[in-house]
Amino acid sequence: MTSVAELIESQVVRTVEAVRLRGTELEKAGAVQLVRFAPLVVTAEVDDAAAHVELTVVEGSLRWFCTCREGRAGAFCVHCVATALATRRRAPARPHR
Repeated sequence: MTSVAELIESQVVRTVEAVRLRGTELEKAGAVQLVRFAPLVVTAEVDDAAAHVELTVVEGSLRWFCTCREGRAGAFCVHCVATALATRRRAPARPHR
């Protein structure tokens, strides 16, 4: 079973640099409150509830949704990046094989 934490890195890397940098700033500022943290679903409130983010795994692929304008249009927005980074920080390290 592939988890959200395992899939987020490749999506963050593909994100436009300006979006990635702003998402990093939000995460470092403590603007992400993880509401639900499970292997297949992560939900968060970002930037004082300005945005609600959902990251899910569906059939082995990462899906996302954010309530901001860009997120509603399907973009992996700054709020998704911030949530992904907070998820990565919280996820337990995977053992090396």
